[in-house]
Amino acid sequence: MYTAFFGLNEVPFSIAPNPRYLFMSDRHREALSHLTYGLGDTGGFVLLTGEVGTGKTTLSRCLMEQLPENMQSAFILNPTLSSQELLATICDELKIKYRKTGATLKTLTDKIQEKLLKNHKNDINTLLIIDEAQHLQPEVLEQLRLLTNLETNTKKLLQVILIGQPELQQLLKRRDLRQLAQRITARYHLLPLNKQEVVKYVKHRLSVAECHRPIFNQGAIKAIHQLSQGIPRLINLLCHRALMNAYNTNDAVVNKKCVLKASSEALGDEYQQGLWWQKPSIKLSAITVGLAGVLVLGLWLGKSLTAPFDPLENKSSIASSPLASNQPAVALTTEALNIQPTSAPADDSQPSELQKNSPSAKKNENLIETEQTVITKKAVDTATDTLFQVNAVDGISNEFLARFQSAIDQTSSEKTDQQRLTAQNDTNTVPVLTDMPAWVQKAVPSLEFDLHIYASDGEGWVKVNGRDRYEGDKIAENLFLNKILPQKVILSYQGKRFSLPALSSW
Repeated sequence: MYTAFFGLNEVPFSIAPNPRYLFMSDRHREALSHLTYGLGDTGGFVLLTGEVGTGKTTLSRCLMEQLPENMQSAFILNPTLSSQELLATICDELKIKYRKTGATLKTLTDKIQEKLLKNHKNDINTLLIIDEAQHLQPEVLEQLRLLTNLETNTKKLLQVILIGQPELQQLLKRRDLRQLAQRITARYHLLPLNKQEVVKYVKHRLSVAECHRPIFNQGAIKAIHQLSQGIPRLINLLCHRALMNAYNTNDAVVNKKCVLKASSEALGDEYQQGLWWQKPSIKLSAITVGLAGVLVLGLWLGKSLTAPFDPLENKSSIASSPLASNQPAVALTTEALNIQPTSAPADDSQPSELQKNSPSAKKNENLIETEQTVITKKAVDTATDTLFQVNAVDGISNEFLARFQSAIDQTSSEKTDQQRLTAQNDTNTVPVLTDMPAWVQKAVPSLEFDLHIYASDGEGWVKVNGRDRYEGDKIAENLFLNKILPQKVILSYQGKRFSLPALSSW
């Protein structure tokens, strides 16, 4: 193997759920906090969901290693069982003796309840963890709910953690399972890693394997993020295969070429990266160059017209001229492409650059040509800064227009991601409430954050004083919820911004 070649003491990118290799990103750290919070004194159900390969099972193994000594746990990996088979499996995990033949639902339920009462008497908490819970049948989930009915005045004697794929969320929305859904005291959806976290993830696993030098260069890391979409299991498969390829070619550093080759070998053809000329940035550059070339040709042909061209007095003079009517693709301006902005139009009361430097006032063909170039540049820049809709027109192929629209949408999406990252960095400087002036601390009412769901798309929510709150909600007089982050929330009181931990009381 390649371990000795790269100075590793073991294989660092195994897909086995080894808690030692668990990378605690902000998302994984908050997910673990939700699981720990759900195991509090109140008990009940805890829900952890996420896409395939995001690290749910590894996180549960890490949780089991941190369980206190006064807790007995049962871990079920294969939940495709009937109600009776599930109860029998719980008995096996909790070391409950029962007759293997002739055991009924009532017999097994009574045995489990006896065990729960015995553990409670001995001050031992009982925990049941079910992985791949999206495969549970509705009647089995209802049987689990009935097991949790055994409780004291202050706590439930059985605590259950359900771990599964996003389909589990849809399953719990069934009307016949609404009683179980209401007993979920904490829930979290685990998202993939972003580009910065992928870099830290690879370094973390290499450091656990006792390798502290950079084996993957920047090109390789970028390709790994694009191919895996931030899913840890796919990252492991890519890195493991890329290390083997580098070892076979005697390369001390893994480059992008090794990663691309590993993608087809380990993940299949559907995960292969597209060709360089298919990238949105390349497409946009090609379209811009094409527009400029067509415009230059249009200006050259327009000089043969007897009437001087004035864009302010007749913006469509080229498109409406007899010469342009025979060559519709020549006058490829914003009007000819029929680009319509989907956002609010600009204020017409503000003079544009074209009005400030009107060609009609200069009466010079060279200035007119320069001004027309400015028009084209501004049209392209505006199309990348604002959401536009390109409509079909005669003389221009639908394929060309579709590629132009796709390039505009891709550029707008990249700028939105950059703005979101800038806004997230800005929230790191917000002070905590205990560092705010005394009058602010005294004026802020009592707050209890007993549930916190973070989502990068802004759809996260927190339970404040028993009510679900979203970003922008008014919590109390002059108190607003501005932002929900993985580990904290940002609030403002009379314009003063401050932060509080995600699960806390004030």
